[in-house]
Amino acid sequence: MLTDLLKLLKGYVVIRLSGYSPERFLNLCSHHHIVLWGLRSVGTEYEMCVSLNGFRKLRPLVRKTKTKIVILERHGLPFWLYRYQSRKLFGGGALLGAALLYVLSLFIWNIHVEGNYSLSDQVILDYLASEQILHGMAKRDVHGEEIEAKLREHFPEITWTSAEVKGTRLIIHIQENEDAVPQEIPGEEPADLVASESGTIVSIIVRSGTPAVSEGMEVEKGDLLVGSKVEILDDAGEVSNTYYVHADADILLRRSEYYEESFPMHYVKKIYTGKKHTMFYLTIGRKRLDFALPFRNAFEHSDSITSELPLKITENFYLPVVLGKITEQEYTPNDAVYTKKEAADHAKEELLLFLEKLRIKGLQIIENNVKIEINSDTCTAAGTYVLEESAVKEQAPEIAVPKQEEGTDISDS
Repeated sequence: MLTDLLKLLKGYVVIRLSGYSPERFLNLCSHHHIVLWGLRSVGTEYEMCVSLNGFRKLRPLVRKTKTKIVILERHGLPFWLYRYQSRKLFGGGALLGAALLYVLSLFIWNIHVEGNYSLSDQVILDYLASEQILHGMAKRDVHGEEIEAKLREHFPEITWTSAEVKGTRLIIHIQENEDAVPQEIPGEEPADLVASESGTIVSIIVRSGTPAVSEGMEVEKGDLLVGSKVEILDDAGEVSNTYYVHADADILLRRSEYYEESFPMHYVKKIYTGKKHTMFYLTIGRKRLDFALPFRNAFEHSDSITSELPLKITENFYLPVVLGKITEQEYTPNDAVYTKKEAADHAKEELLLFLEKLRIKGLQIIENNVKIEINSDTCTAAGTYVLEESAVKEQAPEIAVPKQEEGTDISDS
Protein backbone atom coordinates (compact mmCIF):
# COMPACT_ATOMS: atom_id res chain seq x y z
CA MET A 1 0.00 0.00 0.00
CA LEU A 2 2.89 2.37 0.77
CA THR A 3 4.39 1.65 -2.66
CA ASP A 4 1.10 2.53 -4.36
CA LEU A 5 0.94 5.79 -2.40
CA LEU A 6 4.46 6.74 -3.47
CA LYS A 7 3.56 6.02 -7.11
CA LEU A 8 0.59 8.39 -6.86
CA LEU A 9 2.65 11.11 -5.20
CA LYS A 10 5.35 10.97 -7.87
CA GLY A 11 2.91 10.39 -10.73
CA TYR A 12 2.89 7.73 -13.44
CA VAL A 13 1.45 7.10 -16.90
CA VAL A 14 -0.01 4.08 -18.69
CA ILE A 15 1.59 3.72 -22.13
CA ARG A 16 1.13 1.50 -25.19
CA LEU A 17 4.27 0.28 -26.98
CA SER A 18 4.28 -0.70 -30.66
CA GLY A 19 6.89 -1.06 -33.38
CA TYR A 20 9.45 -3.33 -34.93
CA SER A 21 11.42 -4.44 -31.82
CA PRO A 22 9.49 -3.94 -28.54
CA GLU A 23 11.53 -6.70 -26.84
CA ARG A 24 14.74 -4.73 -27.38
CA PHE A 25 13.05 -1.66 -25.93
CA LEU A 26 12.14 -3.58 -22.75
CA ASN A 27 15.71 -4.86 -22.43
CA LEU A 28 17.11 -1.34 -22.76
CA CYS A 29 14.70 -0.12 -20.04
CA SER A 30 16.01 -2.82 -17.73
CA HIS A 31 19.62 -1.87 -18.61
CA HIS A 32 18.97 1.80 -17.80
CA HIS A 33 17.12 0.92 -14.53
CA ILE A 34 13.79 2.27 -15.74
CA VAL A 35 11.09 0.47 -13.72
CA LEU A 36 8.05 -0.82 -15.64
CA TRP A 37 5.08 -2.58 -14.09
CA GLY A 38 1.68 -3.86 -15.11
CA LEU A 39 3.14 -5.18 -18.38
CA ARG A 40 0.61 -7.02 -20.55
CA SER A 41 0.34 -8.06 -24.17
CA VAL A 42 -2.42 -6.60 -26.35
CA GLY A 43 -2.16 -8.36 -29.72
CA THR A 44 1.17 -7.31 -31.23
CA GLU A 45 1.49 -4.37 -28.82
CA TYR A 46 2.31 -3.99 -25.11
CA GLU A 47 0.72 -1.89 -22.37
CA MET A 48 2.58 -0.97 -19.20
CA CYS A 49 2.98 1.61 -16.43
CA VAL A 50 6.01 3.82 -15.95
CA SER A 51 6.77 6.59 -13.48
CA LEU A 52 6.81 10.19 -14.63
CA ASN A 53 10.59 10.41 -14.14
CA GLY A 54 11.10 7.16 -16.03
CA PHE A 55 8.91 8.35 -18.90
CA ARG A 56 11.20 11.37 -19.44
CA LYS A 57 14.12 8.98 -20.04
CA LEU A 58 12.36 6.94 -22.76
CA ARG A 59 12.87 9.23 -25.80
CA PRO A 60 16.41 8.06 -26.74
CA LEU A 61 15.37 4.44 -26.24
CA VAL A 62 12.38 4.89 -28.54
CA ARG A 63 14.62 6.39 -31.26
CA LYS A 64 17.18 3.59 -30.95
CA THR A 65 14.61 0.77 -31.16
CA LYS A 66 12.37 2.54 -33.72
CA THR A 67 9.29 1.92 -31.59
CA LYS A 68 6.30 4.13 -30.89
CA ILE A 69 4.76 5.09 -27.52
CA VAL A 70 1.23 6.39 -26.92
CA ILE A 71 0.11 7.68 -23.51
CA LEU A 72 -3.21 6.09 -22.53
CA GLU A 73 -3.74 7.31 -18.95
CA ARG A 74 -2.21 9.80 -16.52
CA HIS A 75 -2.31 9.27 -12.74
CA GLY A 76 -0.92 10.96 -9.65
CA LEU A 77 -0.48 14.23 -7.83
CA PRO A 78 1.59 16.09 -10.50
CA PHE A 79 -1.16 15.71 -13.10
CA TRP A 80 -3.84 16.66 -10.57
CA LEU A 81 -1.96 19.84 -9.62
CA TYR A 82 -1.42 20.75 -13.28
CA ARG A 83 -5.10 20.22 -14.05
CA TYR A 84 -6.20 22.59 -11.27
CA GLN A 85 -3.32 25.08 -11.36
CA SER A 86 -5.61 27.85 -12.54
CA ARG A 87 -8.06 27.24 -9.70
CA LYS A 88 -6.00 28.67 -6.86
CA LEU A 89 -8.93 29.03 -4.49
CA PHE A 90 -9.75 25.37 -4.93
CA GLY A 91 -6.17 24.37 -4.17
CA GLY A 92 -6.03 26.72 -1.19
CA GLY A 93 -9.26 25.29 0.12
CA ALA A 94 -7.92 21.75 -0.20
CA LEU A 95 -4.76 22.68 1.71
CA LEU A 96 -6.82 24.47 4.35
CA GLY A 97 -9.08 21.42 4.69
CA ALA A 98 -6.08 19.14 5.10
CA ALA A 99 -4.64 21.46 7.75
CA LEU A 100 -7.99 21.56 9.55
CA LEU A 101 -8.21 17.76 9.60
CA TYR A 102 -4.70 17.60 11.05
CA VAL A 103 -5.59 20.07 13.80
CA LEU A 104 -8.80 18.18 14.60
CA SER A 105 -6.84 14.93 14.83
CA LEU A 106 -4.95 16.35 17.82
CA PHE A 107 -8.08 16.29 20.01
CA ILE A 108 -10.44 13.70 21.53
CA TRP A 109 -13.90 13.98 19.95
CA ASN A 110 -15.47 10.73 21.14
CA ILE A 111 -15.26 9.00 24.54
CA HIS A 112 -16.53 5.43 24.32
CA VAL A 113 -17.18 3.17 27.32
CA GLU A 114 -17.47 -0.61 26.90
CA GLY A 115 -17.69 -3.60 29.23
CA ASN A 116 -19.81 -1.80 31.84
CA TYR A 117 -22.88 -3.61 33.15
CA SER A 118 -24.30 -2.05 36.32
CA LEU A 119 -22.76 1.37 35.71
CA SER A 120 -24.34 3.32 32.87
CA ASP A 121 -22.31 5.16 30.25
CA GLN A 122 -23.66 8.50 31.44
CA VAL A 123 -22.61 7.89 35.06
CA ILE A 124 -19.05 7.15 33.96
CA LEU A 125 -18.97 10.06 31.48
CA ASP A 126 -20.28 12.47 34.13
CA TYR A 127 -17.52 11.41 36.51
CA LEU A 128 -14.89 11.79 33.79
CA ALA A 129 -16.26 15.25 33.01
CA SER A 130 -15.88 16.21 36.70
CA GLU A 131 -12.21 15.23 36.34
CA GLN A 132 -11.87 17.45 33.22
CA ILE A 133 -11.75 14.46 30.88
CA LEU A 134 -14.07 15.84 28.20
CA HIS A 135 -14.84 15.72 24.51
CA GLY A 136 -12.57 18.23 22.83
CA MET A 137 -9.61 17.79 25.17
CA ALA A 138 -6.13 17.59 23.66
CA LYS A 139 -4.78 14.08 23.15
CA ARG A 140 -1.51 15.08 24.84
CA ASP A 141 -3.49 15.67 28.06
CA VAL A 142 -4.82 12.10 28.13
CA HIS A 143 -2.91 10.05 30.71
CA GLY A 144 -4.23 6.49 30.61
CA GLU A 145 -2.77 5.26 33.89
CA GLU A 146 -4.15 8.27 35.76
CA ILE A 147 -7.64 7.77 34.30
CA GLU A 148 -7.59 4.06 35.18
CA ALA A 149 -6.52 4.76 38.78
CA LYS A 150 -9.24 7.40 39.24
CA LEU A 151 -11.99 5.10 37.92
CA ARG A 152 -10.95 2.20 40.18
CA GLU A 153 -10.77 4.52 43.18
CA HIS A 154 -14.14 6.19 42.57
CA PHE A 155 -16.11 3.06 41.55
CA PRO A 156 -15.43 0.10 43.91
CA GLU A 157 -17.35 -2.24 41.56
CA ILE A 158 -14.74 -1.76 38.84
CA THR A 159 -12.10 -4.46 39.15
CA TRP A 160 -10.14 -3.69 35.97
CA THR A 161 -10.07 -0.85 33.51
CA SER A 162 -7.99 0.27 30.56
CA ALA A 163 -7.89 3.57 28.70
CA GLU A 164 -6.56 3.75 25.15
CA VAL A 165 -6.57 6.37 22.42
CA LYS A 166 -7.46 5.32 18.88
CA GLY A 167 -7.59 8.10 16.34
CA THR A 168 -9.76 10.80 17.91
CA ARG A 169 -11.46 8.31 20.28
CA LEU A 170 -10.76 7.64 23.94
CA ILE A 171 -11.92 4.08 24.63
CA ILE A 172 -12.51 3.08 28.25
CA HIS A 173 -12.56 -0.70 28.76
CA ILE A 174 -14.20 -1.76 32.04
CA GLN A 175 -14.66 -5.03 33.90
CA GLU A 176 -17.04 -4.98 36.85
CA ASN A 177 -17.41 -7.15 39.92
CA GLU A 178 -19.56 -6.46 42.94
CA ASP A 179 -17.10 -8.27 45.17
CA ALA A 180 -13.94 -6.64 46.43
CA VAL A 181 -10.85 -7.09 44.31
CA PRO A 182 -8.54 -9.64 45.97
CA GLN A 183 -5.10 -8.29 46.73
CA GLU A 184 -2.53 -10.16 44.69
CA ILE A 185 0.93 -10.93 46.00
CA PRO A 186 3.87 -10.96 43.56
CA GLY A 187 4.57 -14.47 42.27
CA GLU A 188 8.10 -14.59 43.66
CA GLU A 189 6.91 -13.98 47.26
CA PRO A 190 5.36 -16.63 49.59
CA ALA A 191 1.56 -16.59 49.78
CA ASP A 192 -1.20 -18.68 51.41
CA LEU A 193 -4.60 -19.35 49.87
CA VAL A 194 -7.55 -18.65 52.19
CA ALA A 195 -11.32 -18.83 51.70
CA SER A 196 -12.96 -15.55 50.66
CA GLU A 197 -16.42 -17.01 51.44
CA SER A 198 -17.87 -19.70 53.69
CA GLY A 199 -18.97 -22.95 52.07
CA THR A 200 -18.14 -26.56 51.20
CA ILE A 201 -15.06 -27.65 49.26
CA VAL A 202 -16.22 -29.36 46.06
CA SER A 203 -12.82 -29.99 44.47
CA ILE A 204 -9.20 -29.04 45.10
CA ILE A 205 -6.18 -29.47 42.81
CA VAL A 206 -2.93 -28.19 44.33
CA ARG A 207 -0.01 -27.25 42.08
CA SER A 208 2.14 -25.57 44.69
CA GLY A 209 1.95 -25.50 48.50
CA THR A 210 0.56 -27.75 51.23
CA PRO A 211 -3.22 -28.46 51.22
CA ALA A 212 -4.97 -27.76 54.52
CA VAL A 213 -8.45 -28.98 53.45
CA SER A 214 -9.93 -31.78 51.40
CA GLU A 215 -13.08 -32.34 49.35
CA GLY A 216 -16.31 -32.26 51.35
CA MET A 217 -14.93 -30.13 54.21
CA GLU A 218 -16.86 -27.13 55.51
CA VAL A 219 -14.79 -23.95 55.67
CA GLU A 220 -15.42 -20.46 57.01
CA LYS A 221 -14.40 -17.19 55.48
CA GLY A 222 -10.70 -16.64 56.14
CA ASP A 223 -9.84 -20.32 56.76
CA LEU A 224 -6.53 -21.57 55.37
CA LEU A 225 -6.99 -23.71 52.26
CA VAL A 226 -3.45 -24.15 50.92
CA GLY A 227 -0.43 -23.19 52.97
CA SER A 228 2.79 -21.76 51.61
CA LYS A 229 4.89 -23.71 54.12
CA VAL A 230 6.39 -26.91 52.67
CA GLU A 231 8.21 -29.36 54.96
CA ILE A 232 10.83 -31.89 53.82
CA LEU A 233 10.89 -35.11 55.86
CA ASP A 234 13.88 -37.38 56.32
CA ASP A 235 13.86 -41.19 56.41
CA ALA A 236 12.83 -41.11 60.08
CA GLY A 237 9.77 -39.00 59.28
CA GLU A 238 11.13 -35.91 60.97
CA VAL A 239 11.27 -32.44 59.44
CA SER A 240 14.71 -31.92 57.94
CA ASN A 241 14.05 -28.72 56.01
CA THR A 242 11.33 -26.09 55.60
CA TYR A 243 10.78 -23.58 52.83
CA TYR A 244 7.96 -21.30 51.66
CA VAL A 245 6.35 -21.07 48.22
CA HIS A 246 3.67 -19.06 46.45
CA ALA A 247 0.63 -21.36 46.86
CA ASP A 248 -1.23 -22.17 43.65
CA ALA A 249 -4.35 -24.34 43.35
CA ASP A 250 -7.72 -24.73 41.62
CA ILE A 251 -10.36 -24.80 44.36
CA LEU A 252 -14.10 -24.95 43.81
CA LEU A 253 -16.33 -23.96 46.73
CA ARG A 254 -20.10 -24.44 47.01
CA ARG A 255 -22.24 -22.08 49.07
CA SER A 256 -25.83 -21.01 49.51
CA GLU A 257 -27.17 -17.45 49.26
CA TYR A 258 -30.54 -15.88 50.04
CA TYR A 259 -32.51 -13.92 47.44
CA GLU A 260 -35.51 -11.67 48.04
CA GLU A 261 -37.18 -9.11 45.79
CA SER A 262 -40.70 -7.69 45.87
CA PHE A 263 -42.81 -5.17 43.97
CA PRO A 264 -46.35 -3.80 44.39
CA MET A 265 -49.22 -5.31 42.42
CA HIS A 266 -50.59 -1.85 41.65
CA TYR A 267 -48.69 0.14 39.04
CA VAL A 268 -49.14 2.88 36.43
CA LYS A 269 -49.66 1.50 32.92
CA LYS A 270 -48.71 3.67 29.97
CA ILE A 271 -51.14 3.66 27.05
CA TYR A 272 -49.55 5.37 24.05
CA THR A 273 -51.85 7.54 21.97
CA GLY A 274 -49.73 7.37 18.81
CA LYS A 275 -49.06 11.12 18.83
CA LYS A 276 -45.43 12.11 18.63
CA HIS A 277 -43.17 15.07 17.96
CA THR A 278 -39.72 14.91 16.38
CA MET A 279 -36.99 17.52 16.52
CA PHE A 280 -33.52 17.46 14.95
CA TYR A 281 -30.46 19.25 16.26
CA LEU A 282 -26.82 19.67 15.34
CA THR A 283 -24.03 19.73 17.91
CA ILE A 284 -20.75 21.36 16.90
CA GLY A 285 -18.23 21.12 19.69
CA ARG A 286 -20.17 22.23 22.76
CA LYS A 287 -22.70 24.33 20.84
CA ARG A 288 -26.10 22.95 19.91
CA LEU A 289 -28.30 24.19 17.09
CA ASP A 290 -31.99 23.18 17.03
CA PHE A 291 -33.66 22.82 13.64
CA ALA A 292 -37.19 23.24 15.01
CA LEU A 293 -38.95 24.99 17.86
CA PRO A 294 -38.51 23.14 21.15
CA PHE A 295 -41.52 21.00 21.96
CA ARG A 296 -40.75 20.11 25.56
CA ASN A 297 -43.85 20.05 27.75
CA ALA A 298 -45.96 19.86 24.59
CA PHE A 299 -47.55 16.72 26.05
CA GLU A 300 -48.67 16.38 29.64
CA HIS A 301 -47.29 12.83 29.78
CA SER A 302 -44.68 11.61 27.33
CA ASP A 303 -41.54 9.52 26.91
CA SER A 304 -38.51 11.04 25.23
CA ILE A 305 -36.17 9.04 22.97
CA THR A 306 -32.88 10.62 21.87
CA SER A 307 -30.62 9.21 19.19
CA GLU A 308 -27.34 10.69 17.96
CA LEU A 309 -25.20 10.06 14.89
CA PRO A 310 -21.60 11.28 15.26
CA LEU A 311 -19.81 12.36 12.10
CA LYS A 312 -16.64 10.38 11.39
CA ILE A 313 -14.25 10.02 8.46
CA THR A 314 -12.81 6.61 9.36
CA GLU A 315 -13.64 4.05 12.01
CA ASN A 316 -11.70 5.95 14.68
CA PHE A 317 -11.50 9.51 13.28
CA TYR A 318 -14.50 11.24 14.87
CA LEU A 319 -15.24 14.89 14.19
CA PRO A 320 -16.80 17.31 16.72
CA VAL A 321 -20.09 17.23 14.79
CA VAL A 322 -23.11 15.20 15.94
CA LEU A 323 -26.54 15.02 14.31
CA GLY A 324 -29.26 14.23 16.85
CA LYS A 325 -32.96 13.44 16.88
CA ILE A 326 -35.41 13.73 19.78
CA THR A 327 -38.76 11.96 19.59
CA GLU A 328 -41.44 12.42 22.25
CA GLN A 329 -44.33 9.95 22.39
CA GLU A 330 -47.52 10.87 24.24
CA TYR A 331 -49.11 8.37 26.61
CA THR A 332 -52.03 8.29 29.02
CA PRO A 333 -51.25 6.99 32.51
CA ASN A 334 -53.77 4.47 33.86
CA ASP A 335 -53.85 2.76 37.24
CA ALA A 336 -53.52 -0.99 36.71
CA VAL A 337 -53.08 -4.19 38.69
CA TYR A 338 -50.89 -7.14 37.69
CA THR A 339 -52.66 -10.40 37.16
CA LYS A 340 -51.11 -13.35 39.00
CA LYS A 341 -49.58 -14.62 35.78
CA GLU A 342 -48.18 -11.19 34.86
CA ALA A 343 -46.73 -10.74 38.33
CA ALA A 344 -45.16 -14.21 38.31
CA ASP A 345 -43.66 -13.63 34.86
CA HIS A 346 -42.24 -10.27 35.94
CA ALA A 347 -40.74 -11.79 39.10
CA LYS A 348 -39.19 -14.66 37.09
CA GLU A 349 -37.72 -12.20 34.61
CA GLU A 350 -36.09 -10.21 37.42
CA LEU A 351 -34.73 -13.41 38.97
CA LEU A 352 -33.29 -14.64 35.66
CA LEU A 353 -31.65 -11.26 35.11
CA PHE A 354 -30.08 -11.46 38.58
CA LEU A 355 -28.79 -15.01 38.00
CA GLU A 356 -27.45 -14.09 34.57
CA LYS A 357 -25.49 -11.30 36.19
CA LEU A 358 -23.91 -13.87 38.51
CA ARG A 359 -23.03 -16.12 35.57
CA ILE A 360 -21.32 -13.20 33.82
CA LYS A 361 -19.15 -12.87 36.94
CA GLY A 362 -18.09 -16.51 36.53
CA LEU A 363 -20.37 -18.14 39.13
CA GLN A 364 -22.13 -21.43 38.42
CA ILE A 365 -25.73 -21.73 39.65
CA ILE A 366 -26.33 -25.30 40.87
CA GLU A 367 -29.77 -25.03 42.52
CA ASN A 368 -32.56 -22.49 42.48
CA ASN A 369 -34.99 -22.73 45.41
CA VAL A 370 -36.59 -19.30 45.05
CA LYS A 371 -40.40 -19.31 45.45
CA ILE A 372 -42.85 -16.65 44.30
CA GLU A 373 -45.69 -15.60 46.62
CA ILE A 374 -48.47 -13.26 45.45
CA ASN A 375 -51.08 -11.49 47.56
CA SER A 376 -53.42 -8.62 46.84
CA ASP A 377 -50.78 -5.93 47.42
CA THR A 378 -47.35 -7.42 46.80
CA CYS A 379 -45.53 -10.02 44.75
CA THR A 380 -42.48 -11.43 46.53
CA ALA A 381 -39.78 -13.76 45.20
CA ALA A 382 -37.72 -15.22 48.06
CA GLY A 383 -35.60 -18.27 48.71
CA THR A 384 -32.11 -19.66 48.44
CA TYR A 385 -29.91 -20.53 45.52
CA VAL A 386 -26.76 -22.66 45.51
CA LEU A 387 -23.70 -21.63 43.54
CA GLU A 388 -20.15 -22.80 42.95
CA GLU A 389 -17.18 -20.49 42.59
CA SER A 390 -13.45 -20.20 43.08
CA ALA A 391 -13.82 -18.29 46.35
CA VAL A 392 -10.15 -18.02 47.29
CA LYS A 393 -7.76 -15.14 47.84
CA GLU A 394 -4.07 -14.78 48.52
CA GLN A 395 -2.72 -13.84 51.91
CA ALA A 396 0.79 -13.20 53.14
CA PRO A 397 1.91 -16.06 55.45
CA GLU A 398 3.18 -15.64 58.97
CA ILE A 399 6.73 -16.91 58.66
CA ALA A 400 8.22 -17.81 62.01
CA VAL A 401 11.84 -16.70 62.40
CA PRO A 402 13.86 -18.93 64.79
CA LYS A 403 14.97 -17.05 67.85
CA GLN A 404 18.70 -16.89 68.47
CA GLU A 405 19.67 -18.27 71.87
CA GLU A 406 21.54 -15.94 74.16
CA GLY A 407 25.29 -16.21 73.84
CA THR A 408 25.13 -18.29 70.65
CA ASP A 409 27.60 -17.28 67.93
CA ILE A 410 26.21 -17.92 64.46
CA SER A 411 29.14 -16.45 62.61
CA ASP A 412 31.39 -18.61 60.51
CA SER A 413 34.11 -20.21 62.48
